[in-house]
Amino acid sequence: MQIKLGDFGLATKLDFEGERKRTVCGTPNYIAPEIIDNTNTSGGHSYEVDIWSFGVIVFTLLVGRPPFETSDVKSTYKKIRNVEYEFPEAAQVSEQAKSLIRAILVLDPAKRLRIDEIMDHPFFALATGQSIPKFMPASTLAVPPSTAMIS
Repeated sequence: MQIKLGDFGLATKLDFEGERKRTVCGTPNYIAPEIIDNTNTSGGHSYEVDIWSFGVIVFTLLVGRPPFETSDVKSTYKKIRNVEYEFPEAAQVSEQAKSLIRAILVLDPAKRLRIDEIMDHPFFALATGQSIPKFMPASTLAVPPSTAMIS
């Protein structure tokens, strides 16, 4: 299955596997720590920053606000650098969702879940009652998939 998320503000494109970017850009609440500090030892950043942003998006969708949000950018960046966030008690977030987010919002980019690990995470199996299909027919763009397609 392909899911596409877009950020049409300061987005960039990787042209080949293994390419690393060195630009410092991104929406403050969603930016990965290695972009802020430009400290990734592999000489830039790559897909791992998108995984980080995905973790922030999942948190935001489940909680109703970004995990590192503050009243000023400097404080937000400090919270990101320290991976300093918490799940509000008022928000009903499952343990599977918390586990997924914690495995994505990891300071070391090499230790973050990869996309295949995210898709295999129990959070998604719990949400659908089964694993997420790897491919869906183009017809699902126009009509919802039938249960036969998902099983």
